[in-house]
Amino acid sequence: MKMLTFKTTTHQAKPARIGAPISAAAMESVIDEPGPVEVKTIGADWEASITGLLNIKHPKAVAAGITDHKEPIKIYAHVVRHPTQGFFLVDTGVSRRLVEDPVGVGVGMMLRKYGGIEKMRPQRSTAEIIEAEGVPLNGVFMTHLHLDHVSGLPDVPKDVPIYTGADEAEASLFLNLFAQGTNNHLLAGRPPLEELQFTKDPGGRLEGVNDVFGDGSFFAILTPGHTAGHVSYLARTAEGAVLMTGDVCHTRWGWDNGVEPGTYLQEREPSIKSLLALKALSDRHPNMVVRLGHQE
Repeated sequence: MKMLTFKTTTHQAKPARIGAPISAAAMESVIDEPGPVEVKTIGADWEASITGLLNIKHPKAVAAGITDHKEPIKIYAHVVRHPTQGFFLVDTGVSRRLVEDPVGVGVGMMLRKYGGIEKMRPQRSTAEIIEAEGVPLNGVFMTHLHLDHVSGLPDVPKDVPIYTGADEAEASLFLNLFAQGTNNHLLAGRPPLEELQFTKDPGGRLEGVNDVFGDGSFFAILTPGHTAGHVSYLARTAEGAVLMTGDVCHTRWGWDNGVEPGTYLQEREPSIKSLLALKALSDRHPNMVVRLGHQE
């Protein structure tokens, strides 16, 4: 009997009006040069089971004696400022409204029960992060559409474009049965999702790369595995390149040891491939700052 599957969201999506696919080689030819983008990362305290965050059955994890426990982690919003394109977020942080009134913002029953919302502790809400910038928010670049990454959407103005990977909204998975309604509520009244476009990287180092602003300053990198349309982002700043991995890797130990997430992923082999590809990218550019999905 075939298992029913459900889209991440039924909210309308369309190809993004910005960005164009380029080769990984073209991106890598410029990312060691200082760039014009500013990046700030703001975290909210959270915790989750290490068995979800890290494959504790991996030989390296077994050798290190890692066993099941609650791991302190963060939920991040990355503030991205471009001198001509303006102010954007990568992922959304946490809205206090979502924590204090999850029913009121449309979080479904199963996510209210099992999503760990009561453990979310924002020092600065998404609304406060946006207000502090003093200029309009021009867009949100999502790594993916899981609850802990869209948890700031109640504070994001309804007319702000939301950018995702090309297969993120339409990807079908049984577990989306519990997330689709929440995503639909959080996206209700917003314009269609804008899907960043990718082509297969000719050199094979990465799955695909998109030059988001067309000036070689900010790149989207297709990194499937955690979700089908998962995207990581790389910004060229005055201090050097900053790589925002999203949930390709949740933890510092996982990154340092090349161990993929545990149960918090859609497909294991693509997840491993994406993690090792980003680690190889970092190794080729050792001055790059790497900001992980949920730990410093």
